[in-house]
Amino acid sequence: MMPSSDMAQENATHAGPSSSPRRSASPRPSPKSSPRLSASPAPIILDHDMDQSPSAAPREPDRVKAMTAPAPLPTQSSPTTPDTASPTRIAYPQPSQPQDTTPVAGPSTPSRTLLSHHLQQHPDHSVGQAIDTLFPKANPIMRLIKRFKVKHSVISGMTQKEMARWTAEGEALRKKAGWKLQGEPGEGVEVSELFWKMYLSLLPTLERDPLSGLVPPDLLGSTTTMPISIISLIPDIMQHYRDVIIRAEKEVFLATNYWQPSNSVTTISGCLRELSDLVVKQGRPKVVVKIMYDRGSWEQLWNSHAPVDPQKWAPLHLPTKEEVQGLHLEIINFHKVLLGTFHAKFLIVDRKVALLNSNNIQDRPNLELMTHLEGPVVDAFYEIALHSWYNKLDPPLPCMSTPFQPPRDSQGKVHYLFADHNPYFDDIEILKAAKAARLLLRRQTLALDEEKSGREETGRERFRDAVRQAMEKQRQSLADWKPGEDLNARAQTAMHELREFRERWATGMANAMGGASRSASRAGSRSNSRGPSRAPSRRQSATDTTLKAGHFSDHQTAEITARNTAIGAHVDPSEAPSTPTLTSDLPPKSKTMPPAVTDPGSSPLVFPQPDEHLDKPKPHIIFLDTKLANGAAENHAIYDSPVGSAQPSPRPRHKDLPDPILKTPTHSALRMPIGDGGDEDVPDMNGPMPAGVPTNQIGQPLPPTAQIPGNKGPANTIQTESVPLDVVDTPTGERDVPVRPDTLRRTSTDAQPEGTGSRRMFKLSKKFNAAGVLSEAWATVEDSDELDNFRPHVVHAPHDPFPVAMCCRKPHGFPGHHDIRNPQNAAWLAGMRYAKKKIFIQSPTLNARPIVRGVKQACRRGVEVVLLLDLGFNDKGESIPFQGGTNEEVVDRLYKALNKEGKAENLKVYWYTGKDQVRPLNAVVKQRNCHIKFAAYDDQVVILGNGNQDSQSWFHSQEVNIMLDSKQICAEMMDTLISNQNTLQYGLVDWKDGKWKDGAGKTLEDYGLTEKGAFKGLSAVIRIIKEV
Repeated sequence: MMPSSDMAQENATHAGPSSSPRRSASPRPSPKSSPRLSASPAPIILDHDMDQSPSAAPREPDRVKAMTAPAPLPTQSSPTTPDTASPTRIAYPQPSQPQDTTPVAGPSTPSRTLLSHHLQQHPDHSVGQAIDTLFPKANPIMRLIKRFKVKHSVISGMTQKEMARWTAEGEALRKKAGWKLQGEPGEGVEVSELFWKMYLSLLPTLERDPLSGLVPPDLLGSTTTMPISIISLIPDIMQHYRDVIIRAEKEVFLATNYWQPSNSVTTISGCLRELSDLVVKQGRPKVVVKIMYDRGSWEQLWNSHAPVDPQKWAPLHLPTKEEVQGLHLEIINFHKVLLGTFHAKFLIVDRKVALLNSNNIQDRPNLELMTHLEGPVVDAFYEIALHSWYNKLDPPLPCMSTPFQPPRDSQGKVHYLFADHNPYFDDIEILKAAKAARLLLRRQTLALDEEKSGREETGRERFRDAVRQAMEKQRQSLADWKPGEDLNARAQTAMHELREFRERWATGMANAMGGASRSASRAGSRSNSRGPSRAPSRRQSATDTTLKAGHFSDHQTAEITARNTAIGAHVDPSEAPSTPTLTSDLPPKSKTMPPAVTDPGSSPLVFPQPDEHLDKPKPHIIFLDTKLANGAAENHAIYDSPVGSAQPSPRPRHKDLPDPILKTPTHSALRMPIGDGGDEDVPDMNGPMPAGVPTNQIGQPLPPTAQIPGNKGPANTIQTESVPLDVVDTPTGERDVPVRPDTLRRTSTDAQPEGTGSRRMFKLSKKFNAAGVLSEAWATVEDSDELDNFRPHVVHAPHDPFPVAMCCRKPHGFPGHHDIRNPQNAAWLAGMRYAKKKIFIQSPTLNARPIVRGVKQACRRGVEVVLLLDLGFNDKGESIPFQGGTNEEVVDRLYKALNKEGKAENLKVYWYTGKDQVRPLNAVVKQRNCHIKFAAYDDQVVILGNGNQDSQSWFHSQEVNIMLDSKQICAEMMDTLISNQNTLQYGLVDWKDGKWKDGAGKTLEDYGLTEKGAFKGLSAVIRIIKEV
């Protein structure tokens, strides 16, 4: 583990040159030194509900406390004061003795030039005035001269003269950021050689424009911790947004590209209402909430940062002012005409935590990534938020004068919290179970000490006993559940379904005997092997995860599915268009969100009360249905706890997986029920297989759900019956009103349609289909325990703060591909230039000329480049002339060029394949894709955030990304990222011809999974114009 320092923990100073004059400040005393951090990643034995003395005075910055040092057990002589009065209070440990909290800039360092500092001194100024005052634009002639010099540094790398200059200033830059090189004396966290080279590559971009990276140069580099990441679908990320927002005490700043009325919007709006109710109930000062998004409007033609009138909030499903009496809510709609999209996606709460994610506030069946950051880097996000807002803050943000303050223990030592110790994670099920077991262990330890039994018992044995007791208590609680009655009801349901199946089968056989021509026409179709075909439908039960509703009529559902089966069907983008789309008073809705209730006689949406929603305990039990030897069914309870959880079956490790992978013992996992599908769902793989059965890439026969001989239409689509929704009757009886899922009991909506594989396969596919898919795609992967290994939460092992740099870019509205001089592009190209062994990139798209050139140059140097891309993602937009082309076209050109040079083997391209699939899905047809933006270089440095590898993100959109220097974080994220998809198992493209093939040699064209060249040149432009 890396040592840490006062500079690293208190955001003392941050590296980066500044072209503007600095304000002088009186020198600050140097912090005291303290022991180095322990290298052991053992969990912290420390409650976050310790002394909350309100009289604690400002405290002096100090070193981070060793992560392995156990906190003293609570006794009668050392009382604690847990804060249980308010569920929104963040109960971080606080020092019991007065300490000095005056922010310092670090040893012998001048104060920083920040927008927040200027706004404190001039509260009547807008952020734009602060930018003009602190960072005035240079002389136009000088800017023109530097334009070409900076462009050369970004594309070709720094010259020897430039490198020598920045290397000479390296020690001062590292001290400002709280870093040091390996073996370098003094305080600071160690930076790797690769990270340091990549960081130096960012600095030339600031010479022409100090704010080209959105953040003031003094905050370009800093440190951070990352206690948790989420690699899952949008509902899981929105739930964490809710968990963080509801705990806000002073302010919330939310930025997103696309704000579309949907279940995601309902989650955010609902938690704002809950927060407001809590503030009013507790009599606290109003919480200031700022929201930014990008939706086209006429006003943006003369004001890029257009304030949104409160009268327009309701159509966007935002809470009205009357609904949030406890909040000061202000909203801005930002777009820089023509092409300057506001593509940023982040959240800052109380200047304590920052969330950086890849998803918008909308419903899409994308695999997304979100990371939770705590540390001095939060101040950098804060400055970016101010820069993005640009207008005058009315009212001002309450935390403007309070830089990030790390959590501290009872002795005043800096002590970051991880896993179940972190109060922001109190609602994550797996961590709640871990915390319960830990507290039980502590109570048991105290009891043993009091009894003084004298029996020697190790900590491992005591922990095992504590877990046994916790499990025994939960087993006892099952006594009132009457599983026998439940089992009998399931048996009756199964018999009823069996009788219905026999009747349908008899009817089908009669029809088949009467119409041989119809049977011949269905020969070879998927319906022959999986049951009778049914009319296309969208099951709302599969497309609602946080709000269940039933306002769509049958004819509308059929029209949506029919349109989506055509390659040229209109599909709502996952991102806002680069050119603003003028909207009417009623904005477009998400396809999975019911229309707003505008009838005055209808009832409003039903939500649980705040106290009930926060305090209601959630179960940690999952039932597995198994069969005994005599054929009877038995119901087992499995406890979703990190202790004693079942280990997933071993799977062959792909050679492209990072090795070694650092295992995190506190991963959460999605556990699927087993057995409801019956034995008929899984073919006998041990017996002889008939000739012509398709196989996967490792030669294993595919299950029946994956066998679609001769199918040229939309792949893997099962036509199913509509499943009824869970609704409640309104008092008026006029219409059904959607309610939150947690207010309903389990009903028959879990019934599984035919043709969807085993129960476990159906459950996993339903999770993906539930996030906004227009046409359902069911599992084609072989049923195995690997399906259970979908882990939404990456609970990172405790670690010291590590180096981080902001890699962002400002929006650029003017057409053209010349705006490359920014830290984001410099960081991406520096990684391609300085990586020595391996480059791993996952992105929805990759077609920008600089990155394509960087891929070829890295392969020529012998570096292995692994690209995980989406098939068909935004093909219409990327086919517009000069945009770079679709992913298929780019990959084809890459392999042709590298094959001529004999370097094609160094490039490995994979098409994204879902966790439940054995073949790639075309995003144009299915809207099933991966929206993650992630890059890893030599398994050491990671760049993640908002930016895609396409021309729009490279040259036009505002993007926010971070560059991390941590082998541990890289390994933990890579492990879960690869595990939550089947891309490396089934998505490999043949480097010899640039085509995907399965084990039987069939290509994407054979399965109808591609329409290569469908969107070309002028036709693509015409399609885009029609949609706009």
